[in-house]
Amino acid sequence: MALPYPFDDPHRGDSPPPPQKPDDSADFRPVSYGANDSEEQKPHVIRFRVAPWDLIATITLVVLLVVLATATTWPARLYGFLGEVCSDETCGLVPLGVDMYIYPVVWGGIGAAIAAAGIGPFVSLLKGWYMSFWPVLALAIIMVSSVIGDSLTMFSTRYWH
Repeated sequence: MALPYPFDDPHRGDSPPPPQKPDDSADFRPVSYGANDSEEQKPHVIRFRVAPWDLIATITLVVLLVVLATATTWPARLYGFLGEVCSDETCGLVPLGVDMYIYPVVWGGIGAAIAAAGIGPFVSLLKGWYMSFWPVLALAIIMVSSVIGDSLTMFSTRYWH
């Protein structure tokens, strides 16, 4: 970290003398150091720092995720266990009501993955971070929600029948 003064500066910490009020000006205002001379405030400019490879990788990964989710059998393979979930009153009781968490875990994971892939790159764009990790994170969230949902379903199946 750069300091404003070197360590061996004998004047470090000295404050400047206060400005003197001129005799001919009745509306004199003291000016602090670092203040703008102009009365108008400058407009805030947002600068995006984007690496071309990161933008291309992000767009490619998001397009691949959309293709995987819509044009393949990938969702049926990941979430095929949802057809086995017993959701009526004829089901047996499961310890701790674990079967009630299957749908929230699955749909919450899908929603979190969509939010990560859709909103995450814009957050990274504004913060100046790399964007290409968001689609990878979305894929990881989908996989984790699928594994947890499948585990809950396998555990609950023994008590339903």
